[in-house]
Amino acid sequence: MQCVTDALAPFDVSSEVSTSRPTQEMTLARQVGEVITHMLGDGRSVLDPETRIWTADAAQELRARVEDNPVVGTDQGQWDKLDKQLQDAPREVVLLAAELVLLREHPLRSALPDTRRAHVERVLSHLDRPVTLSETVSTWLARPAGTAGFEPGSWYNGAMWRHLIWAATFVLHWEGLPEEAREAARLDPWRLQQEMLDSGDDRSDIRNTLQFLARPDAFEPISSARMKARIRDGLANRIDGATGDDPVSIDRNLLAIRAALAGDATTPFHFWTPGIRELWDPASTETEPPQAGGGTLAEPRRRHFWLYSPGPQASEWGEFSANGIMAIGWDALDDLATYPDREAIRAALDPEGTEGSLKNAVLAVWQFQNDIAVGDIVYAKRGRREIVGRGEVISAARYEPERAAYKHVRSVRWTHVGAWEHPGDAVTKTLTDITAVHDYVESLESLFTDEPEPAPPAAPASIPAYDRKAFLREVYISDEQYERLHGLVARKKNVILAGPPGVGKTFAAKRLAYAMMGAQDPSRVEMVQFHQSSSYEDFMMGYRPTESGGFVLTEGPFYRFCEEARADDERRPYFFIIDEINRGNMSKIFGELLMLIEADKRGQGLRLLYKNETFAVPKNVHILGMMNTADRSLAVLDYALRRRFGFFEMRPGFKSAGFVRWQEEADNPTLDNLVTAILELNEAIADDPALGQGFAIGHSFLSRPADSAADDLWLQSVVEDELIPLLDEYWFDEPARAEEWSQRLRAALT
Repeated sequence: MQCVTDALAPFDVSSEVSTSRPTQEMTLARQVGEVITHMLGDGRSVLDPETRIWTADAAQELRARVEDNPVVGTDQGQWDKLDKQLQDAPREVVLLAAELVLLREHPLRSALPDTRRAHVERVLSHLDRPVTLSETVSTWLARPAGTAGFEPGSWYNGAMWRHLIWAATFVLHWEGLPEEAREAARLDPWRLQQEMLDSGDDRSDIRNTLQFLARPDAFEPISSARMKARIRDGLANRIDGATGDDPVSIDRNLLAIRAALAGDATTPFHFWTPGIRELWDPASTETEPPQAGGGTLAEPRRRHFWLYSPGPQASEWGEFSANGIMAIGWDALDDLATYPDREAIRAALDPEGTEGSLKNAVLAVWQFQNDIAVGDIVYAKRGRREIVGRGEVISAARYEPERAAYKHVRSVRWTHVGAWEHPGDAVTKTLTDITAVHDYVESLESLFTDEPEPAPPAAPASIPAYDRKAFLREVYISDEQYERLHGLVARKKNVILAGPPGVGKTFAAKRLAYAMMGAQDPSRVEMVQFHQSSSYEDFMMGYRPTESGGFVLTEGPFYRFCEEARADDERRPYFFIIDEINRGNMSKIFGELLMLIEADKRGQGLRLLYKNETFAVPKNVHILGMMNTADRSLAVLDYALRRRFGFFEMRPGFKSAGFVRWQEEADNPTLDNLVTAILELNEAIADDPALGQGFAIGHSFLSRPADSAADDLWLQSVVEDELIPLLDEYWFDEPARAEEWSQRLRAALT
């Protein structure tokens, strides 16, 4: 059947505009144009042409099953919930849901073809009589990922149920229109858009998707309304200014901008094409920092230290040390790189499902393959009492099937081979990460201090650069605030970041350190947390009991950190970060350091309490503390300490450029509603004499999550499990007010 787009001759666009659109994107839209034709025309299904599915009855039934019968809870995914909602649904309703799923996922650039097909087939599995996907539909679903389409906002994938509700509501509206109105909308893209807007509460991401699929000659392949507005605003000077901020005006402006750019373009383009993007997004010319989950910089990994057994009682040590390797058994697993997670390893080790204790085996196998890194240090042991070698890992893990045993191998440069008495009893596991046990690592390293100097270690991996621009992309403060904070740290050397919960104090402290160092170098950053029992002995140095019943003088983290900084170039800054700095007894913890940390006392020596040694805090050491202004249980810092620290107030950054950019990328109306509600809540908190600005809700509660999906379920959890309990604490003596604002936050989610 002829697709809608092929029948739109009355819509007048220049040949330059037509040829400026990438062919692959036009093809993508025209492929499913047949579905749109039936939606706006005879109502028949593409998957089962004998059935009419684009009807008011089918749309009303689908809407009711999804919207009026929500499956609440986070223990099931959206597809599991849809399975329940479609149970025993009429044939036309199941087919309608399947074709809407096809439409919403067809233009996703990163969606895998197998995933798109699996989702459609999952919906179709609810049919009483199965259908076979035609060769045409199979071709649509087989389009390789990355070839065309758009990258949606982060909430798009998780908002399938909202998309079904909106689309069903539009079909109801469309079916209620007189035929002349429908015919006008079929011929005029702006009339079609207006009917979509008039159908009910707008859901811009799915509306923009269907607009593009229906009329790719008029609309851009962009689902995000915020992104459309941002591009339009950045290029409005090409068309003598924007004409309005409503969806119709923005899309008309984008079409006019494309016409203006098409005259100079020599090849088809979209708005992210090099040479085009820079016109509306000057920041795109900057070097982007490496991204990790959640969209933030991955923390650089420090060197790890491992205790390792080369076979029972070091039975394989002769071969391993001679050949420069370390290896582990569990040969029946074959290549460890094929196991995606620990559970897969557990299942392979326990195929009968006996639920035996395999924790240590699973952990050792997983860590050997995935956690050990080039540059890590390994201590080889024999039994519990003897160290037989020390080495540096110099290769990734590999599988050597030709070996008779111990087929999982890494190359190691063994710097020391011999016999040393282990300090105490070693653990009996095959592999143990001992990095966090600093005293233990130091005692093992001390075994080799009298040995010949080992060969230079392998060159470390390059350290990523980090600067002011990278900081401002990640930390939601203004450029002016950064300059003031940077200057304060440089001048005072000791600064406390103070603010309410959720403003990103700890996150900002690490990023500030990297920005001032000019590199994301974790070896020059140390972090501790104070608590009510923290002492000078924990922080600086003190005597600790030994297994033999005596005491030994042990250096604390600040002492060791200062010695590391002192050994380095004085011009290379080091940062010692103290979380919850006001939870500790500062005079008790700092002792004589209260004088030595002052900026003008740096380099001046003072005899230490526990050691006959003159100690000075190096000039290149900076101290960053974090203080929660909303903690009722904490006393204020004494004036002596306040004089030694600069104080920088951090406030919620919902209106900062960084957070606004995150909102644009997310393009989720629920997030937008919740941000608006929290801004109003913060005004109420600031006006409350018993609370004030120091108790405001910070932006970190709604920042891009790093370890979970950024969807509506996550927002619901933030409200119910984080914000509402916080309000109950704030207004513990005004439960009615806490309940009022709790309901307003919940209402923002609907």
